[in-house]
Amino acid sequence: MKKKERDNKKRKKIYNFKLNKGFFILIFGLILFLFALFFKLIIGPVEIVSYFCFSSYLLIYLGIVVQLLSKDNKLFLKSFNYIKSSKTFIYWIIVVFFFFALIGFFFPVPEFLEQKILEILSGLVEKIEGISNFNLIKFILFNNLQSSFIGIISGVFFGIFSFIGAVFNGYVLGFVLSLAFSKEGFLSLLSLLPHGIFELPAIFISLGLGVKLGSFIFHKNKKKFLKENFVKSLVVFLLIITPLLILAAIIEGFLIAYIS
Repeated sequence: MKKKERDNKKRKKIYNFKLNKGFFILIFGLILFLFALFFKLIIGPVEIVSYFCFSSYLLIYLGIVVQLLSKDNKLFLKSFNYIKSSKTFIYWIIVVFFFFALIGFFFPVPEFLEQKILEILSGLVEKIEGISNFNLIKFILFNNLQSSFIGIISGVFFGIFSFIGAVFNGYVLGFVLSLAFSKEGFLSLLSLLPHGIFELPAIFISLGLGVKLGSFIFHKNKKKFLKENFVKSLVVFLLIITPLLILAAIIEGFLIAYIS
């Protein structure tokens, strides 16, 4: 009996250590962020301040993840299982995405829509033109994180905006691939493939989970279904989607810098 009590005490100590470790990482990240803001006000938005600021974001993110895992060390497995249980919605998003990508690639784009897409693309090019490799990676990462997060939470509106996101992104991708193919041929398509190795799965998962959230309308206990799946989706965003987008941003940042 005493042995069991000692084992229980040891487990509690280990749990508290993990909890405190995540808490301290989070606090350190917040302090670093405040220092970065302070130096930004004094010396301006120079490169070194950007490094400190970005490092603080990563530490805050790491602190949250460690804190979550300290409470439940099976969260990674549960997140993968949740994705697996949502595969029908994710498959539908993939089908819709590639269907509209094919339309964008093979069919002529209406002139007003072509001008609008080119305006959006040129705006993105202007934002990344001349910036450092580090800032390029940061820009791609935050842009993708924002899109994926919105893709999930907008699902509460019956999944409509998540579905529209799949339509729009697929169509734009098809249009861009068509432009690249018409100018530089088949090799240009191959050069674009590495961009989507990690980014596309993250987008598909985000939009699929968003559509799943929107299916709460078909459940008897709507409030419970929405709340439980919303929390699970946010955990997936933190543990699965974010790491995928970090890898995607690093690959895309270096590829764009290399090509340019």
